[in-house]
Amino acid sequence: MKNGLLADAQKIVYCKLHLVNIAAGIFLFTVPLFSQSKNPSDTLSPLRVVQKYVSGERWDDKFKYFCCEMQGEWKTDSTLGMVLPSRVKRDCSLLFEDTGHAVVDAWLHDSATSQNYYFFLFKGQVWTVFAIRTLQGVDEIEKQCRDMDTMTVAEQKKFISPNGFSWQFEYDNLSLWTSSDSVLSRNFHSCEKDFIAIQNLLVKNKLYGKNDSLVNTAMMNKKIKKKANALLIRDISVSKKYPGAVFYMIGGAKDNSIGYMYQPDPKKIPHMTEKHFILMKSLGDGWYLFKTT
Repeated sequence: MKNGLLADAQKIVYCKLHLVNIAAGIFLFTVPLFSQSKNPSDTLSPLRVVQKYVSGERWDDKFKYFCCEMQGEWKTDSTLGMVLPSRVKRDCSLLFEDTGHAVVDAWLHDSATSQNYYFFLFKGQVWTVFAIRTLQGVDEIEKQCRDMDTMTVAEQKKFISPNGFSWQFEYDNLSLWTSSDSVLSRNFHSCEKDFIAIQNLLVKNKLYGKNDSLVNTAMMNKKIKKKANALLIRDISVSKKYPGAVFYMIGGAKDNSIGYMYQPDPKKIPHMTEKHFILMKSLGDGWYLFKTT
């Protein structure tokens, strides 16, 4: 979570919720009895479960809605919402739901900072939260932005990143990298014609549809690179695991990445899981906002 008003919540999330580190996927085999309800009238939706957890309202029977990585919730009567400052806004939205699984986004934000959290739930006798994920490394990126802010105009003009980017590109890209999902969505829609233009160039240059990496070919094309830089895109890549998809990378470190994906076939969209794609949000016409961990 970012620095600022939500710093206390960071301690809550990473100490109270994530230090358990139950092996991923264990919920498929062992569902704790405490996560089940014998009350047939208990029909909280996935969205409502998350809303109650972040709202700040008292939740006396919350223990049955958490398991696995989240079993630390059995040991405390408080919720995340109860420890957040009252001025922090909590906006929740359903990202995905089928008969057995759901993903809910909780956007916690105020005037100084914001962060999106992704709640992963499965359906037992009640909708049960088994994991929470968010983009990692945000604090380090924000520190880089603050350090860049201290540079003089002369230093900014001389600045060249290890990857050959200017100070302006690096600063704007890092700022976008740490933005909320709503800002990232608006950014895409404001530049949608330009993203489509790059995609058309990939097709024109016979770079779209290949199963090897496009980074060393597409970004060597001067027209594509110029357009990508204007859109704050660092790399363009594909993966054999996701045929037909093109990933426009805003940034990433290790397994954590963020960007936009083009995949015209809705049957081939990667599934959201707590293990890799923690966000896959449709932006329309085959375009998606994605995050990995």
